[in-house]
Amino acid sequence: MSSPRSACSEDKVLVEHYVSRESQNSLIGNVYLRRVQNVLPSMEAAFVDIGKGRNAVLYAGEVNWSALGPKEGQPARSSRCSPAVQSVLVQVTKDPIGHKGARLTSQVSLAGRFLVYVPDGTTSGISRKLPDTERARLKSLLKEIVPDSAGVIVRTAAEGATEEELTQDVERLKARWEDIEAKSKQGNGPKLLYGELDLTLKVVRDLFTEDFSKLVVEGDDAWDTVHDYVDHVAPDLLERVERFEPGDGGDSFAVHRIDEQIAKGWTARSGCRPAVR
Repeated sequence: MSSPRSACSEDKVLVEHYVSRESQNSLIGNVYLRRVQNVLPSMEAAFVDIGKGRNAVLYAGEVNWSALGPKEGQPARSSRCSPAVQSVLVQVTKDPIGHKGARLTSQVSLAGRFLVYVPDGTTSGISRKLPDTERARLKSLLKEIVPDSAGVIVRTAAEGATEEELTQDVERLKARWEDIEAKSKQGNGPKLLYGELDLTLKVVRDLFTEDFSKLVVEGDDAWDTVHDYVDHVAPDLLERVERFEPGDGGDSFAVHRIDEQIAKGWTARSGCRPAVR
């Protein structure tokens, strides 16, 4: 079975290409309730078992100290996050590489269609790629939408988003966080509280906006997954989701000349002449 692939084209020119390999599934964005194994004060780091073989590392600067019930005047040191703490709620920020374990933070953030929701309310901002007038409009809208206890980082994709769309995004992410919190309180046993979307849905979430005329989906499983996701988070774009029906022209990447452009790109990069078929 071939690995799921996604591509983005503008005016029939390939601009982005993604390949999801099962053996390389990313942990980034996953939220766990896991046990601290040991602490190295000299590194200002705690090591946490997230159930992936090597322990992941949580540095002092990535710890949400308020969530651990800090005492006034206590320094923010990783030694406070000791094995005596049965479990900590953490999110993966970097995948393990080589002999290094994954990197963690206890300052959770949840990505949505238009914004990133930060439950602890200490982080907020709006993409600088947006015009000043749009930044001002979004800031005014979100002041009424976002709970006082939370913060948001507004993505470039939010340009032109309506108050209703922004409200739906905030409510979805708020509900997701409440679900994570509820699961974290159901016993102290190590567990995965939230698994980030797979690559295909991440691409749809991050790229598929009103700027696109259509989203072509091939394969029964992919169609069911993507169609249901778009119907849930962006029903206004559902009519632009198109199911690809294989014909004599081959698969969708052949019909839309994606494979041809990928081959040319690799040829140009390597300096090799393409094989003649």
